Amino acid sequence: MSNSAHVGPIVFADATARGQLLEHGEVGTFRTDDRTTGETWWRESRLGQKEGDCRVEHIDVADPADDTALEPYRELSGFATVGDWQAAIAELNRAMDSGHLYRVTLKET
Repeated sequence: MSNSAHVGPIVFADATARGQLLEHGEVGTFRTDDRTTGETWWRESRLGQKEGDCRVEHIDVADPADDTALEPYRELSGFATVGDWQAAIAELNRAMDSGHLYRVTLKET
């Protein structure tokens, strides 16, 4: 995992994950690629405008097809079931390849 002075923005295209972030101030999210961690900002789409400031922390490497890898973070993800979370991962990534779990927290403004 990278921790650099420049941290790229993070996208929350999924409405459930975005709702979890906005309602609870934090969300557990799966990404297929290792990404930078630290202070950054989030947006709703790849080219969308800035929605707010946040902090990205790496949790662990995970296989999203393995229910036991996601279950400890399911509540933090905002999804009702691991299966719902897996369906969103498959839809967004068009695959269920191994990747990384991150915790994203909103910064107080």
